[in-house]
Amino acid sequence: MTHPPVHHNAPPGLRAWLDNVDASREPAVRDVTIDGVRCIIKRRRPGFGRGLSYALRYVRALFLGAGCKIFLGEFPRPGVLLRNGLAHEGRRLTQLLEAGCRVPEVWWQEQGLLVLEYVGRDLADLIRKEDLTSRLWLTRAAATDLAAFHARGMWHGGAQIRNVTLQDGEMWRIDFEENIGATLSRPLAQAYDLFQLLASLVSLRKLPDDDAATLGKLALEVYLECNPDPEVKARLTRLARVLCGIATPLRPVLSRFPSRDVQGFFRVADILQPLLLKS
Repeated sequence: MTHPPVHHNAPPGLRAWLDNVDASREPAVRDVTIDGVRCIIKRRRPGFGRGLSYALRYVRALFLGAGCKIFLGEFPRPGVLLRNGLAHEGRRLTQLLEAGCRVPEVWWQEQGLLVLEYVGRDLADLIRKEDLTSRLWLTRAAATDLAAFHARGMWHGGAQIRNVTLQDGEMWRIDFEENIGATLSRPLAQAYDLFQLLASLVSLRKLPDDDAATLGKLALEVYLECNPDPEVKARLTRLARVLCGIATPLRPVLSRFPSRDVQGFFRVADILQPLLLKS
């Protein structure tokens, strides 16, 4: 069997560990320490009925693309959207690392398997466990980091707060499986990143409602201060118009619904609503 090359920073026993582990019993994502070196192992197994599954995903992507065209003015091509997964993530991580971005190194890659450098605890977990002062600091740092990432012309595609980590006082970005930014304009892809950050902050579980709303507002303010790109703001304002237009008739019906995701949707709409007054 031909093995891919092992990255020079990988633990020396990585190949032997992979050869001896029962892959069929492994979870999709595993945090493991090998020879004293911590790494993240991601697996994706081919499912049954792959052709049918792809067709269904294509139809879903087609409808999502149509909605994006109607409401946001751009049509993300379904074929490009579906070029995602671990192979795509491995390529993007390599490109971003070469560009000087703080992302994990790829230590091993083959079909359905990716071994990545460990780059710290995710901010969602940290924010839940810290006091309000620390939560505000982490949120400000995350928004500043996203603004700087965007100012370099980059897009993430999965910019939720759980995909930002903290290690040695620096922010790192993880999880680059999604390919949506490759089929949207740069400003809309970046506006979508910011929306993901805001939506994930205000929907964080085990967080007081007032704190969640405060963190979302702070993230928006800090981002726009650090990256006052008029094109991104224009796309975000258009997105705000759509969200507020949907939220207004639904609020009387669903405002008391206890779902964190539903309440998070209304909070995002409220956070973005001031953009409409300035447009």
